[in-house]
Amino acid sequence: MNMLFDELDLTLDDFREIEHIESQFRETESHSSDNEEVIRFPNRRARKRCIVPSDTEDEEVLVPSPSESGYTPNTEWHEPQGKQPKIIPYTEISGLKPMHLRHALAGGQPGDFYNLMVPEALLEDIARQTNIFAKQVLSKSRLSRQSRLHLWKDTDKTEIKKFFGLIIWMGLVKLPKLALYWSNNPMYAQPFAKNIMSRNRFEILLRMLHFSNNAEARDNDRLWKISNLLSTLNANFAYHYTPNEYLCVDESMIPFRGRVIFRQYNKQKRHKYGIKLFKLCTVPGYTWKIEVYSGKQLDSAFSTPTNVVLRLCEDLLGKGYSVFVDNWYTSLDLAEKLIDNETHLIGTLRKNRKYLPKYVMEAQLKPGEFAAKENSKGITVMKWRDKREVCLLSTKHSIGFIKTKNKRGIEVIKPKIIMDYNKAKAAVDLSDQMTAYSSPLRKSIKWYKKLALELLLNTAVVNARVLYEATTKKKIPIIEFRRKLSQQMIDSNPRDGANISCRPKRIKHSLVKADGKAATSRKFCVGCYKINSQTHGRKIAKNKTKKVTTFCSVCPDKPYLCRLCFDKKH
Repeated sequence: MNMLFDELDLTLDDFREIEHIESQFRETESHSSDNEEVIRFPNRRARKRCIVPSDTEDEEVLVPSPSESGYTPNTEWHEPQGKQPKIIPYTEISGLKPMHLRHALAGGQPGDFYNLMVPEALLEDIARQTNIFAKQVLSKSRLSRQSRLHLWKDTDKTEIKKFFGLIIWMGLVKLPKLALYWSNNPMYAQPFAKNIMSRNRFEILLRMLHFSNNAEARDNDRLWKISNLLSTLNANFAYHYTPNEYLCVDESMIPFRGRVIFRQYNKQKRHKYGIKLFKLCTVPGYTWKIEVYSGKQLDSAFSTPTNVVLRLCEDLLGKGYSVFVDNWYTSLDLAEKLIDNETHLIGTLRKNRKYLPKYVMEAQLKPGEFAAKENSKGITVMKWRDKREVCLLSTKHSIGFIKTKNKRGIEVIKPKIIMDYNKAKAAVDLSDQMTAYSSPLRKSIKWYKKLALELLLNTAVVNARVLYEATTKKKIPIIEFRRKLSQQMIDSNPRDGANISCRPKRIKHSLVKADGKAATSRKFCVGCYKINSQTHGRKIAKNKTKKVTTFCSVCPDKPYLCRLCFDKKH
């Protein structure tokens, strides 16, 4: 301690005097006689103590806390006056776009709407990347002679389409293992899969399925294996649908327990381990844009809650939309940035967010009571208590209440913010709910396959169903929609209710006995006569060839055959 006093040229009495002044004013200065040093005692919670040597400029050097850099809040709060910010009104027409498609697809089938999400060009690209990857594997891998990968033949978009259709069907008909779909066991027998493709071909396609060229790998992009697929799907999702006024931003989790650096753990979700998706959705469950969370190391500046919302909504800003988010995203910073872009923000709040009115955050409420404040920009912060307290922020609502009925049919009064929030926030929940019904996803050790199949066979399918119902004005369960879509993807000429077969069925030949007496109905066995005539000639063959009364009823000329020749031929 004495060494420290000597370095600072201070005595023990001086130090005690400084501590006394610091406790009263939290800030003091002490100048030494020899070397002019400035010692600051700032608020320890917000700043760090810094010592400026004498050879620098004679000024105070303060290290700001992270919260003080960048955003400067508006902390002037007053009683709510209903002066919300005026932005341009929402004037878009929600639904399928371009407009001419609404008339062309008014009587369309599920496959027609799925083709808008996953067009033929995308399937052709997947087939091309799969062929490239197969050549890379066969050229680099040391395969055994018995490996079935030697049987690989290049695929095309038609086969990839049938392959995806078969996977969708497997989500409808659940079996414990993939191999059981081709099992001959009567308990597992499924002739449907056998009529589409062999088990070996299906498993080879599943092994080689790829979405990008490994030779074009990018070190600074963890998602390069599916980045092209994701960007194409996002472009199709946005191009073919105009969302309604209420948008919802939230995250979803794709279950995955394999090895990947950006795998997430969330104890609140049903699947605790998985890959996180940030989704922009609209009621009734249409996913307009998706981003995959790839960790903080590469995109720490872009993975903050405010930047996630602004990036997902960048193509919809300035059009009068209202964005609904949960308490992870909501902040005054985001609200003011969206106001500047002619967009409203409504969301729940965390009590520990900075720059919020203490009167509202610390209010002790009884059931049915509320506390609210409003700032000069028209941002309303409200706390309302029903069964428990909930804090909300809105740039669109004041403290208005409306009457509604609860689950028991009892009339209650709730804030309009709550009613609109519950209605709009269901968009992501509806999307996840429809995705979970008969999902074809299975365990996989390749994260990009799991993610790609989720996008192609779940998200795109749910979006296609939303377009189908909005355009044709017909309601269809998601399971029935998947069944029809699978049928149309497998059959090149789909007919509703028709039996699907990608190759002619094997005809079972049968040996039938001719009618009448044996003396009149017997004829030479065609097989035996052919062999004898080639060996002994025709004259001897007539004497040596036996006559039979059985013939094949399926063959066009219905030849007479003995049992031995029949078995050889068929």
